[in-house]
Amino acid sequence: MTSCSIDALAAHEPLAGTAPIAGTWIVIEQPGPWGRDVLADSGLAADLREHLSGAKALGMSVILARHPDRPGRVGSPDRHVWVARSAPGGMLLRHALLADLGEIGDWDLPAVAAGSLPAVGTVEATPVMFICTHSGRDRCCAVHGRALMTAVLDRTAPEDRERVWECSHLGGHRFAPVSLTLPSGAVHGRLDVGSALAVLATADRGEVVLDHLRGRSSLVAPFQVAAIEVQRRHGISGFDDLDVLRLVDDRAVPMLPGALLDPGNALLRAEVRHADGRAWRAALVARDLDRPRLESCGKDPVPGVTWVCTELEQTTPWN
Repeated sequence: MTSCSIDALAAHEPLAGTAPIAGTWIVIEQPGPWGRDVLADSGLAADLREHLSGAKALGMSVILARHPDRPGRVGSPDRHVWVARSAPGGMLLRHALLADLGEIGDWDLPAVAAGSLPAVGTVEATPVMFICTHSGRDRCCAVHGRALMTAVLDRTAPEDRERVWECSHLGGHRFAPVSLTLPSGAVHGRLDVGSALAVLATADRGEVVLDHLRGRSSLVAPFQVAAIEVQRRHGISGFDDLDVLRLVDDRAVPMLPGALLDPGNALLRAEVRHADGRAWRAALVARDLDRPRLESCGKDPVPGVTWVCTELEQTTPWN
């Protein structure tokens, strides 16, 4: 039986514009095992599950993480917890060791979603990579993600091993192996050990590996495509230098949450802005893939849609 990652590759499904959408990430160390639903089936306390259940509707994503160097957290009852704001121009990562995960229940989630991170732990200046190995969601992540995790750690210096964690479902297992880098929210796919190590190394410089980039999680799919197209055409490596706004009646306006999630918008116009004042206007079109492809292993093929940048032109500097 063909795996979903092989079938999506054979169907020529592009990576650009496929990153999951989340402006804020909460990552909780939970050794496992992980069920299909990480909140409901993975051993978190009921009151914590209830508190986090509304995170997705607020534009946040909650994932679990574990590390082979901490099996069962031997010798330490504390859990690693990260919370990251991934918005362009305002990214921030906080990291803490919590003896009681119940502290998360005191977080004001609407405020966190709005970018006001809780004063927990310390601000983390070094990016952290999470590789999806969630077997409860798809075998491609279990097989390819776990193999990548092992290979990356085998080639990582001892002092850097704590920067690479395996995580629960990120979305898009048909692009396995997939990774998330925080605080940027950069999501990469179809990784091998060389490209994964490059993702980690370039993150230290505030850059990304464009050939494997699915997008930035704080941007909706067409905006992810627009930003990547500008980076490709103009050799822009700084990942946090770009922001994208929607063009309405020739005016650049902030995106309303959920407004662009429907690919039924046949034509979308956006303005990509660089921190140095440069700007580009892009036309984006939703197109059907050439053929249906597997979205998950063991399921029937389904049609897919991809966003394509059909026009890109530099415009008047915005600042």
